[in-house]
Amino acid sequence: MKAGNSTTGGTVAGAARDAAQMLETACRIHTDFTVGRYLMANAEGRWNGAEKALRHRELCSFYVAFFHGHSDPEKAARQEGGSYAAVHTATQKLTDHLDEVIGFPLKGQPDYDKLAAAFFERFHALAMEALVSHQCAKVAA
Repeated sequence: MKAGNSTTGGTVAGAARDAAQMLETACRIHTDFTVGRYLMANAEGRWNGAEKALRHRELCSFYVAFFHGHSDPEKAARQEGGSYAAVHTATQKLTDHLDEVIGFPLKGQPDYDKLAAAFFERFHALAMEALVSHQCAKVAA
């Protein structure tokens, strides 16, 4: 990105917003397959508790890995157990109530495109909030 080319006017605050948006976009691209599989495992007639648990773990591990600078999400989940637990707990509020939070249908064919976007946005926000809160609590202790 060239200096001054930012859509936000080239300010430091604008650059920070641009970086946050780029990070969110990168997370969306990276987690797209996992989010899709997670939602499919929740659809009527396709309920698969093992896949739901696996995909939730993959998503949580990914967020912990990038936040703490690890290249291996599974290793990061083990090494950063407190962060992993914080993300898992925070995002379970979403995963346990898909119908209420993002309108996931309990019956019938889901609109995966619409639901994947809603699920990602909510999961991303919850995961980031949990990671930042957990890190702040660690620093304060």
